[in-house]
Amino acid sequence: MLRYLVLFFFLIFCSHCSSAKISNNCDVNSDSFLNQLLFRIVVKDKSYHCGYKVAPAACTLSYEETHLPENWRQVKQEVEAQFALGSSEGETLTQYNPATVLSATGAAGTAFQGALAAPNGKVYLLPYNSPKILAINPKTNNYEEATSVPGAIDFIGGTLGPSGIIYLSPHTNNTFYKFDTSNHTLTNITNITMSGAAYNGGVYAPNGKIYYVPSGESIIRYYDTNKGTIGSVATPVSGGIFANGVLTPEGKIYFIPHTATNIYILDTNTETVTQHPFSFGGAGNYISGIYTPNGRIYIIPHNVATLYYVDTHDKDTVVEAGTIPNVTASMFNGVVLAPNGKLYPIPFNYGKFISIDSVTSDIKMLMPNPGTSSYRGGAIGQGGQIYLSPHNANRFDLLDTKSNGSFCDPVRLSPYWNKF
Repeated sequence: MLRYLVLFFFLIFCSHCSSAKISNNCDVNSDSFLNQLLFRIVVKDKSYHCGYKVAPAACTLSYEETHLPENWRQVKQEVEAQFALGSSEGETLTQYNPATVLSATGAAGTAFQGALAAPNGKVYLLPYNSPKILAINPKTNNYEEATSVPGAIDFIGGTLGPSGIIYLSPHTNNTFYKFDTSNHTLTNITNITMSGAAYNGGVYAPNGKIYYVPSGESIIRYYDTNKGTIGSVATPVSGGIFANGVLTPEGKIYFIPHTATNIYILDTNTETVTQHPFSFGGAGNYISGIYTPNGRIYIIPHNVATLYYVDTHDKDTVVEAGTIPNVTASMFNGVVLAPNGKLYPIPFNYGKFISIDSVTSDIKMLMPNPGTSSYRGGAIGQGGQIYLSPHNANRFDLLDTKSNGSFCDPVRLSPYWNKF
């Protein structure tokens, strides 16, 4: 910001010391045009001027701006530029801290489900049966107890909203909570009587609302971060449980079916809900989804072999993208997009880690999963490492994707990819 201000005032000074040019605000060679353009860059004014629009680079945005539709082109360009750098060598799995999950939390098993990166540089492991939220410092690979929470699957996942606040998704708890990562305080928002297993994760939308993903509840509830109120969408979903939600640059949220059969699509611009006609079969067949810069939503298998993606650039056509070999029950839980352009489904009961190329859909088998019911979700670190969320794995592990590139913080924290 300072260098822009210095440049701005320097150019104004020079313009007054040189021969005046045509005083036409829309003449690209005029002083007034250049001065106004520089001023717009400094103050991040994105309105049109003489048919031109200032488009700040993705890494100069705040993470709260990366999912605004008008910024998608820059975000896409930045992500694809990192993809083009590829990987240096084969991925590795590392136990980054020698402590056990049991010693850190007191939870003997099923400790966490989901992880989120925060603007303070830390990764937060979100509770399943753990009585604590843990904060991981990727610079030291040490952990700290961030706060205590109710147990017994009170929450499944959470959503990073504006100002570094994580909104926990109530599962068996009737209370909506928010967790401030800047000072590690947990605050009760409100209490609503709901069905059991109410929600699974959520999505931070461009309109400032946190939409909770329906599980036992059919009502799509939201927390409006601008107004500080809880509300709900008029049209409910039906048919069963949804595993998580995927945001697209058009401001739409695709709810990924688990025991439900079809994808439901919430247009957050109008808060209208539509049902995609394709049947994914229900029965826990699929568990997660993720958006890629080429307009695809990859649907991650849980109990079946077929990998699909939804092509949002081609009328939401569902495309069969590949087959997972050696199918087992409850294979994956969660998926992370890395700076090398690959997707990494997080293994739960599947015997190996795998990668999926986001352009070719090629599936590659990697190292063994060290256990069963091991992990549920993960979060990308600053260097392209994936900090895994231990479920029954009694250890703290990371998957190093060996990406040559890296995501700057605004992209790494973007609601498109930093999610449960």
